[in-house]
Amino acid sequence: MGSVHLGWLRKRARAAWLAGVVLAALAPAPAAAQQASAFMRTEIVDPSTISNTADLDFGVIAPNVSGGNVVLTPSATAVCTTTGGLVRTGTCKAAVFTGFTFIGGGLRVMRPSGNSITLTGPAGATMQVNAFTFGGAGATTYTGNNGANHHFDVTSPDGSYTFYVGGRLVVGPSQRPGVYTGTFDVRITYN
Repeated sequence: MGSVHLGWLRKRARAAWLAGVVLAALAPAPAAAQQASAFMRTEIVDPSTISNTADLDFGVIAPNVSGGNVVLTPSATAVCTTTGGLVRTGTCKAAVFTGFTFIGGGLRVMRPSGNSITLTGPAGATMQVNAFTFGGAGATTYTGNNGANHHFDVTSPDGSYTFYVGGRLVVGPSQRPGVYTGTFDVRITYN
């Protein structure tokens, strides 16, 4: 009887062992650390733009034997004044530059190189525009200059700005009649 009992215990131990193996096989494996990578990408765009929306126009001038100057103010309602007895009529318009910068930013505008440009007319005749002046509008406040650089604060909520450029046209004695044209650049630095 003792041997039967021992056999039965062995069968029982083997069944328990087999049940343990089955349960171990069915149990979830411990979590293994895993790793994956993701590519990250972003693009920074330059919010700073500028465009010329109106040109500098001194109007129509009747030349004289002594010459003189036409001074144009830098504003939305530009005013032209003359010296030397010049007679001027027609459009008087400051150059207008508009754009966007960082909200609450500032502009540093560099006047044309040498503070002078040459206008070319008929048969190679020339006139000079010099003594450039600058003015702001609305949320673009002119804060002054240090030499060639003119400073503006931009306080518009969207960073938009507008500034005007004026200057002095030097009309020579008995200036040759005709249309005179030229271009000038302003360089913008955003603060």
